[in-house]
Amino acid sequence: MNTDQTLFLKKRFGEARHKISLYLEEVLSVDLLEQLGKCLKREVACDIFVSKRGLEKAESDAFLLIHLLKLRKLGAYIYLSEKGKSSNKILCFIDYEIIYVLKKGHEGFVEFYSIDKEFDEYHNHFTLIEPEYRLEPDDITIEFLIESNTVYERTATKIFWEVTNATHVTIDGIGEVAYSGQKTITFLNDTILKLKATHGNQKKLKSVQVKTISEFKIRYGVQFRNPSSNEFVSMDESKYKGVFGIAKGYDVRLTWEVAHADTVNVKPFGFYENKGSHIFNSDGSIEINIEAKFRGKSKNQKILIYSFPTAVFERKFINLNPNILKVLEINIDDVRINALEYIRGNDDNQFRDYMDEMDNKYRSLKSTLLQKLKETDFNEFYEQHSIPKLFKKRKSILLNYFKSDPKIVDNIESTQDYYE
Repeated sequence: MNTDQTLFLKKRFGEARHKISLYLEEVLSVDLLEQLGKCLKREVACDIFVSKRGLEKAESDAFLLIHLLKLRKLGAYIYLSEKGKSSNKILCFIDYEIIYVLKKGHEGFVEFYSIDKEFDEYHNHFTLIEPEYRLEPDDITIEFLIESNTVYERTATKIFWEVTNATHVTIDGIGEVAYSGQKTITFLNDTILKLKATHGNQKKLKSVQVKTISEFKIRYGVQFRNPSSNEFVSMDESKYKGVFGIAKGYDVRLTWEVAHADTVNVKPFGFYENKGSHIFNSDGSIEINIEAKFRGKSKNQKILIYSFPTAVFERKFINLNPNILKVLEINIDDVRINALEYIRGNDDNQFRDYMDEMDNKYRSLKSTLLQKLKETDFNEFYEQHSIPKLFKKRKSILLNYFKSDPKIVDNIESTQDYYE
């Protein structure tokens, strides 16, 4: 580890308020271990996950091993990480909010916050149960659990703890407690609970975070595969929430996201993860029900997708004459050029007669122009092919097409506003 990396970690350690977790491919240097000791003296909980190779190096250096084990007396947890080879050289997890990542072959750290999708991947290094390194029979042990790490705000949940080899046990915000027990707490906002156990000059710290949420929502979307681009395109809902219409034969993709849900059942397709998608073909109308449960509370969202025969929608309702613009084309010659050519070609040079003749030509041209402009009026065309009339005509064709199936007729009536 170079000097810049050492200075970076020392600074990050000093910023911690509640907890530091480290994942290491190699053991930290003595000065960084001493910096962690300063954090523990400020009662910042500390978990250290060291690779097998890293611990072998520590055991070969008595001075380094003493400093490492000294952290346990100050309250740290030291674990033997058995995940095998990793592409990460160092992971530094600060206060449940941010993870600093140093990959092998890279000089600088990359930051990931709790809202980043990569955060959970790296956080997994600190959530799996690992064996404690060189745990002695008289060392303090702590089990500190919570019924749920995510709860509704103003909702009660239980915490559990069990401590051995300690003379005093305290929990922030509660005070001194028995060596084992449980307590029901109502959380108003995100909270970090810290348990401290002591025995003489030996100390152990453990912390847990409780996140609160104010709402539990099901977010969803419906898309169809565009045959020209072969990509999925979002579909708009009709006037009624959760109602969609599509022609028969298209691939449809349903997407959903339900943050914090314990279970998500997308009927009739089955159980899925909190965030996912399912592709199916629109070979018939289908009713989908997304059911999500979170800590005893349930939410559901119904989605109706109506499928109609493709032939009905491929029928042409308007036939336009491709030459309509050519028929209405108006050609206007430049009168000035024509007048000049006329005067030049006339030998008797009777100017008044020429002007009278030009005036007559102008009036004739104006009359012709006004008549052609009148012919371009689209009022008659719109009356014949108005959009409302086309919609009524389409609805009539659909109703007649499905007159033998009352259920489909009802569907057409319910989705009329969508197509209009």
